[in-house]
Amino acid sequence: MPQAKTPEDYKGPTDFVPLHCHTIFSPLDGCASPQQYADECAKRGWPAMAATEHGNMASVPDMYFAFKKHGLKSIAGIELYYNDYELLRQKFMEKGGKIAVLRERDPALAQRIGRNRHVTVLAKNAIGLHNLIKLSTLAYTWGYYYYPRSWFAKLEEYREGLIILSGCLNGPISHEIRLDCEHRHHHGTDHPRNPKRDKTAVQYIEQFKEAFGDDFFLEVQMPCIPELFDHEAFWSILAYGHKYGVKCVLTNDSHYLSADDAYTQKVMMAIDQKVAVDDPGLFYTNSEQQYLKTRAELWATFHNNGYSAHVKDAVFERICDNTLLVAERCEKLHPDTAPKIPNWSTIEPGVDPDERLRELTYNELRARGLDVDETRWPIDGKMVTYTEQTEIELERFINKGFASYFLITHDLITWGKQQGWPFGPRGSAGGSLVCFLLNIHSLNPLLWGLSFDRFMASSRGGYQLRVQME
Repeated sequence: MPQAKTPEDYKGPTDFVPLHCHTIFSPLDGCASPQQYADECAKRGWPAMAATEHGNMASVPDMYFAFKKHGLKSIAGIELYYNDYELLRQKFMEKGGKIAVLRERDPALAQRIGRNRHVTVLAKNAIGLHNLIKLSTLAYTWGYYYYPRSWFAKLEEYREGLIILSGCLNGPISHEIRLDCEHRHHHGTDHPRNPKRDKTAVQYIEQFKEAFGDDFFLEVQMPCIPELFDHEAFWSILAYGHKYGVKCVLTNDSHYLSADDAYTQKVMMAIDQKVAVDDPGLFYTNSEQQYLKTRAELWATFHNNGYSAHVKDAVFERICDNTLLVAERCEKLHPDTAPKIPNWSTIEPGVDPDERLRELTYNELRARGLDVDETRWPIDGKMVTYTEQTEIELERFINKGFASYFLITHDLITWGKQQGWPFGPRGSAGGSLVCFLLNIHSLNPLLWGLSFDRFMASSRGGYQLRVQME
């Protein structure tokens, strides 16, 4: 028996870009934070990384700032829940148009409609980021059925600026391959390939290739899960890539930083499924390999776990180098991260928000009879009347560009109270008389000697607020 290879035996290049990773923003599935991933990538000298959360893009801001600290590139991505419903819709309607009816008449079709596959989608540039956000939004608002789902027509419509990887073992292409392998496993290895599965896999490849061209890559993984026929999927996808001229790229579907975190991830999945961690019904990836592997560790996995049986080392190096190719196509984003709030004039056209805030506040001051109250209260080292304190706060809000913010907050809370929702002061906002007059909270700060400076000190610099509202 040949001696097992170790990462130390690897003499090739160390450059690599992880393109399929889950952070803590894949709830109860990813164990590492964006900052932890960024620190690890910087330590290894890797230029970039893609966070691909399950059905959401919540990690994009944290990833951007974490990687920016190290001067590295954060690639915005998502592991999209992909569904074939559009392709099957006509058959679905012919069967009655109801899942319950379909389960009785055609259970196989019902399962296919209800079952989602995974497709990895990355943003190449600002246009791609915008389209990725649009796809994610539509998946929740238009395609939600247990999960936020998307269809090929939507991917094609918003394809500009996007790179598509074919997905993990639950991707549409690898799934067809695995079903064929499972069929042959039960009928003997000499059993011929299922032409239906092969045809479906090829249809997916041709469909994505036609829509995305060179920005479509076949994704291969080495999760070490023989019961899922992962070796056969690995070899077959590489063969399909060679046959149909589609580049293959190696990913590791990382859910945690090191192998030691595998059990933690299993516990998290048990919590998510509300079962004990040793429950035989727990659904989890039966592998400890989904950590952030180095290229040398991937090479050792490639040789020690049977993946190299039909694949040359040169192919392994190429699918690793293709991660760098994908990363090079993705621009380093430079989003405008300045604070932004809507302008009240877009809600009330022609109305100046500064004047509107003054008008509302003084109307409330007069309605409560506090404009004629000459009582002086000790606030922030000064003795002030209600009118004087109101003017101090209004000038500070307006000078710092916050008039629209307070008007919108007032509008939202007023509507909420009309619905019977309870509200109360939160934190230092209780020290603002204007917030009290606008019914943002119901605590009179002058009666209790609460500090307004603690809420918004004059010494703090104002914000250059860029007004942006579609």
